[in-house]
Amino acid sequence: MLRNITELHPHPENARIYGDTADSDLVESIREKGILTPLLITHDSRIISGHRRYDAARKVGLMEVPVVLYRSDDELDILEALIESNRQRDKDGLIIGREYTALRRIIEERESRQGQRNDINGTSVNQFTEVQKPSHKAAEQLGVSHTTASRAARVVEAIDRLEEQGKAREAGQLRTTVRHNVGKAYNQAQEAGVIPQSRPRDEPKPKEYITLIEWSKMDEAARFSALHQAGDRRFNKQETDNIEWAKWSWNPVTGCKHNCPYCYARDIAMRFYEQKFEPALIPERLTAPLNTPVPPAAQTDIGYKNVFTCSMADLFGRWVPREWIEAVLDVVTRAPEWNFLFLTKFPIRMAEFEFPDNAWVGTSVDAQARVANAERAFRNVRAKVKWLSCEPLLEPLQFTDLSMFQWIVLGGASSSTQTPEWRPPRAWINAIEDQAHAAGCQVYEKTNLIERIREYPGYEPAPVVLPDELRYLASDSKA
Repeated sequence: MLRNITELHPHPENARIYGDTADSDLVESIREKGILTPLLITHDSRIISGHRRYDAARKVGLMEVPVVLYRSDDELDILEALIESNRQRDKDGLIIGREYTALRRIIEERESRQGQRNDINGTSVNQFTEVQKPSHKAAEQLGVSHTTASRAARVVEAIDRLEEQGKAREAGQLRTTVRHNVGKAYNQAQEAGVIPQSRPRDEPKPKEYITLIEWSKMDEAARFSALHQAGDRRFNKQETDNIEWAKWSWNPVTGCKHNCPYCYARDIAMRFYEQKFEPALIPERLTAPLNTPVPPAAQTDIGYKNVFTCSMADLFGRWVPREWIEAVLDVVTRAPEWNFLFLTKFPIRMAEFEFPDNAWVGTSVDAQARVANAERAFRNVRAKVKWLSCEPLLEPLQFTDLSMFQWIVLGGASSSTQTPEWRPPRAWINAIEDQAHAAGCQVYEKTNLIERIREYPGYEPAPVVLPDELRYLASDSKA
């Protein structure tokens, strides 16, 4: 179709990334032959492809130009199409740096929208599988090495920063160099101090955690900085059914001092954590709830909305600084789309805090000696959902009052380095469930029980679905 040239508008990213206009040869060609290839435009008349043709048409005084409408109104699709339409042009380091930054932003935003890293269709994605980072995807799409692309992008950032500071001469020198030699420009920017020097290969990697001893030595400013660090971490997807009531785990705080012999978390920490099982804060994990999109599967399975918080710690242990707990609860409040499940063996301390409605607050009761303390403490706990974890159930339990709880999780124990696998007798389970249902509590039986009930507070139990080989019996009047 033809479109009046006054209705068209250049895409602002074109000038930022490419910044060129029609040369004299293109102007003369369009003066003689007109525009042979239509411009690609959006539905609101922004140009995606054809900026130089548009510039030439204006210079020769054309009133109408041929255009084709782009299929999508999505801004990410539009920006990617703009970059793709320039694939065949000659590119210097400046263009590569700007294209790479834009593409990386597109890929990150798409992953955030669609949850591509976190099981968007409810299918399992192994958290230990190597997933290609957006930065590497962007470089691959441009057909350049990741090192070249990322260095070009950092040089471009340095150029923009210098110009903002009014250092036009320094910015101009760096711009000239990066156009012809990205590596040289990168080194030049490092020597000038506008890009930080890389960490030597033999220098140890900075620690990502802060232990209690280190925290005690930090001043107020350093503590504030640690608790307000913007990280890019996301939740861990649970790949086993050990905590299937929560498909995700989040561990901004790790470590514990309880020394329970059946503890699976200690075994994991001793194998994989540099700090072992010493209580520690991991600042860059704090913002994981804000970085992780809720998958569509959460609409039909509440487990995909549930996050086991500090599964590798007791967040309310008496040794945990109050600031750590408050920082975690602050993020929980800012992420109302998730349910955060807390579990502690120090329920008395939970009463010191007020929990948002998306916090499910629980305490572990593995033996009768813990029953009275749990009942007494939870009368004062301020939370919408309060629950008990009777796991591992080490002896038969008798409660005097379950009215303040909405949910009870029952289970045995997987084997640890110090204890064997344990499955409590069915009679113990039945006795607790009778009390729970009489008090209006929902019950969830874990996979380490043979016969299981799975209910959630606030949600109707799912209908029983019989196996095919039994369904005909259920429908037979004689059966």
